[in-house]
Amino acid sequence: METVTDSGLGIERQKSINSYFERSAAYWKEVYESGDVWSTIYKERRSVVLGLVQQLQVSTEWPILEIGCGAGLTSIALAQNGYAVEAIDSVDVMIKATQQHAEDAGVGHRVTTSVGDVHDLAFADDMFSLVLMIGVAPWLHSLDKSLREVARVLRPEGYLIATADNWWRADNWIDPLHFPPLRPIRRGVRDVLERLSLPKPDRTPRNHHHSIRKFDAFLAAAGLEKVEGRTVGFGPFSFLGRNLLSDSSGVRVHHWLQKLANRGVPVVRSAGTQYIVLARKVRTP
Repeated sequence: METVTDSGLGIERQKSINSYFERSAAYWKEVYESGDVWSTIYKERRSVVLGLVQQLQVSTEWPILEIGCGAGLTSIALAQNGYAVEAIDSVDVMIKATQQHAEDAGVGHRVTTSVGDVHDLAFADDMFSLVLMIGVAPWLHSLDKSLREVARVLRPEGYLIATADNWWRADNWIDPLHFPPLRPIRRGVRDVLERLSLPKPDRTPRNHHHSIRKFDAFLAAAGLEKVEGRTVGFGPFSFLGRNLLSDSSGVRVHHWLQKLANRGVPVVRSAGTQYIVLARKVRTP
């Protein structure tokens, strides 16, 4: 399993990620208001997550923790359904946005916000009935440590809903610039540029993709038992960085492939961009 051999590297990586999300804070609210492929995928991911919460019928007597709350839209939706939500993010600008949006929605009294680190959660053991970790896993320097922290703060038989960027996502296998088998070479070039202090190819920090099997293995190692999982999102499809479809055509292709995935069609069902998994904390004897 993954380990952190150099805490300094983890700190530097977190600084880079925080800086990236500070620069792009407005995007993470506006993306839900757009009609392009990414917006459609993120809205569908959020809909699936909220559907899972509704399916679980978790008691409102226990608080919910959302890790990586971003602009706070999911926390607000939960609060509107009567839940008390602890919303944390590593970026202060996201916390302020969540606070403001919660107040504007009239649920500020149900949403408590704080800057926090999933690698070292500032909460007591067995505190939450449900933890959400949506869009967080790709940016972690230690998924193993983070999931163990999540398991610690969950009540016995409490639930985690998490997402991962899928290593087997269909769009990456079409574009040579994102072709998964070439990823080690691209990362090697990027590492050399960083060590030489040369300009980086882009300003987006490195994110991690996980296969379904590998992500499930991390969950199990943390004492979290998978209940169900699915993939969501197809596209945008590109070749050498250029989109192959217009937004409207890309959205139609996404919906067509998503229907096939929802029916359990082999290969397609595992090829969405986002892996969404529901897991339960194993009760120890």
